[in-house]
Amino acid sequence: MMHQDSTADKERSFRPAQLPERIDAATALLARQLAPILLCDKLEPFEPAVVGISHLKRGETSPSFKHMNPFTRAPNRTFSILEYAIWWNGDIQHLYELDHVWIYLNENNTPIHITASAHGEMIDISQSNWQDRQIRLFCEPGKHALAPTSAEIIEKRDWLNDVCTNPDKIIGFEIPTEFADHMSFLSPYDDFLAHDYLRKKCFTPSYSFEKSFDLSKVPFVSWGELEILIPRLLRDQTEQLRKNKKGIKAVLLDSGDTLIDEGTRIYSEDRENLVLSAKSIETSRQLLEGLKERGYLIALVADGLEQSFHNVLKKNGFWEKFDAISISENCGITKPSPRIFIEALMQLGLRREDTEHIVMLGDNLSRDIRGAKALGIKTVWLDGAPRHDKTPKDDLETPDYRITRPIELLDIIDQLEGEETVD
Repeated sequence: MMHQDSTADKERSFRPAQLPERIDAATALLARQLAPILLCDKLEPFEPAVVGISHLKRGETSPSFKHMNPFTRAPNRTFSILEYAIWWNGDIQHLYELDHVWIYLNENNTPIHITASAHGEMIDISQSNWQDRQIRLFCEPGKHALAPTSAEIIEKRDWLNDVCTNPDKIIGFEIPTEFADHMSFLSPYDDFLAHDYLRKKCFTPSYSFEKSFDLSKVPFVSWGELEILIPRLLRDQTEQLRKNKKGIKAVLLDSGDTLIDEGTRIYSEDRENLVLSAKSIETSRQLLEGLKERGYLIALVADGLEQSFHNVLKKNGFWEKFDAISISENCGITKPSPRIFIEALMQLGLRREDTEHIVMLGDNLSRDIRGAKALGIKTVWLDGAPRHDKTPKDDLETPDYRITRPIELLDIIDQLEGEETVD
């Protein structure tokens, strides 16, 4: 006998997901009346975009700050805590930036104490300057950790100068564990864009705190709403970075007679076509290092056995340079099939519309050049080894550029970048 769902069962099955509780009018009004004013470096490149408000009663923990319960710092007269979870549109090192302020209230909603977050810690900032019920807090340049006076920040000048000016300190995306499941859309290309964007934001702090942000004028939502909003804000930001990005987005490289000299290959006696070792081509190491120094994503697009490439490239110190690996053994098809190129794009997080901003370097006109050019990828032919035909059969085998040494690819890319900037 088949089971028939009751009406109650059907209602439970089709019940929509519970929406987050919205901030009530009384809490919003109180939060605006007491909203801090953030004093920032006059060159500060970021700003608070939205604030998640929580009004915590005794026995409740912070829904957004997992490091410590703010009530552990509460004076005896504390009746409740007003929590400000401040979402910034960036940090000089990464694109996830959430800072906190806690205002401790007595039973009359009068402030009696204040703490704030600073690099995952909770600090006492009650000695800050209050004016008209609004407290004024100082923000670290680029990092936004809070302090009661500028002196505490200036003491960190050496460290702050380093993180604000040094591109090597950039992390890209730094997503907390609780948001990881909601950020699965992030790809290597998104991280590349984040690094590129943050490099352009690097600055030397002035330590003149002339720029101010009155949080009462920033949009308020409940923490539950902000928790849902954060992945959307990051997704929208990455999409905007995609739209704004000009220039080369990735570089695809062949291996044999492009990075590795096929004439030096040593094969296994136990497995057919398995290469055990081979020497690199002169200047191929400098090419890879130059691409990495410029911050480009690099993908290997090659025909052969994966173990062969792992053996050869690993021994030459090249394997770790690649952000994506697309090999015919794994793809089930060889170049010039578009599938092997598209696999590389997918691994990097690139799209078909990005192909005109991608460069392919290879030595084989009928495989590397034909396959890449058919997708609209810019092609560079390395005319060096004598092992392949050097005469194009048609337009698809006619490369956009010709070089004779791997290192010359950097000049081609610099030229392309200059053309994109002019456009």
